[in-house]
Amino acid sequence: MISPGFRQAFSFILVLTFAGSLFLAARLNADGFEAKRVAIQGTVKSERSWGRGRVVLLDSRDGRFVVHLPPSGLFREGEKIRVKGLVEPLGPHPGDPGFDEGTYWKARGVDGILRHAEAEPVKETSKGISWWRSLLRERVLKTMPPLMRGHLLAAWLGARDPDLARRHAVWGTSHLLAVSGLHVGIVVFLLFLVLPVRFFRLSIASSAMWLYVLIAGASSSALRAGLMLQTGFVGRWIGRPLAAVNTVSVAGLLLLLWRPWFFWDLGWQLSMLAAILLSSLHDLGAKRAWYLAPVLLWVCTAGLVSDAFGSVPVAGMAINFIAVPVFGVLLPAASLLALPALAGIPGGWLTAGAGEILFSAWAYIADLMAVLLPWEVVPSSVLNIFGVLLAAFLLLRAIGFRRISAAVFAGGITVCLTML
Repeated sequence: MISPGFRQAFSFILVLTFAGSLFLAARLNADGFEAKRVAIQGTVKSERSWGRGRVVLLDSRDGRFVVHLPPSGLFREGEKIRVKGLVEPLGPHPGDPGFDEGTYWKARGVDGILRHAEAEPVKETSKGISWWRSLLRERVLKTMPPLMRGHLLAAWLGARDPDLARRHAVWGTSHLLAVSGLHVGIVVFLLFLVLPVRFFRLSIASSAMWLYVLIAGASSSALRAGLMLQTGFVGRWIGRPLAAVNTVSVAGLLLLLWRPWFFWDLGWQLSMLAAILLSSLHDLGAKRAWYLAPVLLWVCTAGLVSDAFGSVPVAGMAINFIAVPVFGVLLPAASLLALPALAGIPGGWLTAGAGEILFSAWAYIADLMAVLLPWEVVPSSVLNIFGVLLAAFLLLRAIGFRRISAAVFAGGITVCLTML
């Protein structure tokens, strides 16, 4: 028997899906511009090493551009620069084998690329989010010991220390260096603990959460986590029950409508897979399955990670049993211990050193576990298929499908996604 309102809801979803598909297709197939010489002025939003040189993301009145510079081309975030050169369209080719630079930058809101450009600083400086990010980065670099520095830069600014990133890759905990649901959740949880006025708690927490997401670099995983929590806040405001799977779906769809190139971005894929699996376990009420969450996450993401990096450490399954709860406590503690040194208080190096000892203890435990479990898994199509199949099955079970129906539909979803 069909429940009341089913036909109306089904028709609405069908029309919305069709309209959304047309919108996404039009954006993906939009014609680019002709290559042309330009002289533009803008603000450096971010900068990083890229191969043998460096790149900066430049926000200007004409759009956002990625500028390739020689290794000596060092500019600070928030700095205004003038650039001359040939700007070319990115020409993304989603799904092409190998690294697709066009799609990578399109997922970060870039309109064009300037290679071998001439850049010079402008005296004027913009004191926006990027300027504050640059100021905070300098303070952390000057005052923090190595492990504190690397972890705080990752958690606060979304920046990666290459040496620390290599160690986390060996441990299978690279996700801890990407601002995601863990970091955003910690911020909101702490805000809820300290905010005394219940009436304004959600609005203040919401504003502070988005400020943190912007300061941390607004990566796809951070935006997804922020949108999930914001959907939950809205549900609380209007008195609707919370379903974790619904918040993940809304967040993922909004991000794709904004930038459809996210679909081919590894960070977005891993973030969505992890969020779908954890939210499905939550909505299923499978308390015993939570103990297997690190294993399930490893299985679901191992195919993507091994394809991108050549292998995935088996030790990650064991280390993540303790890594997530440990970092849930360690990151707030390290942030608190870092404040005296950052503020220039005499003796602040003592508390910063205490934080370094905590991270060193963690590194010793993780290194030991990695030695005990030295195996790695290489790329495998079977691993890819099984990961997608498992995530799809759990998702369908969470939204009400019976086991057999969920298995059949999960198989269909896996076939469609592997053909993309």
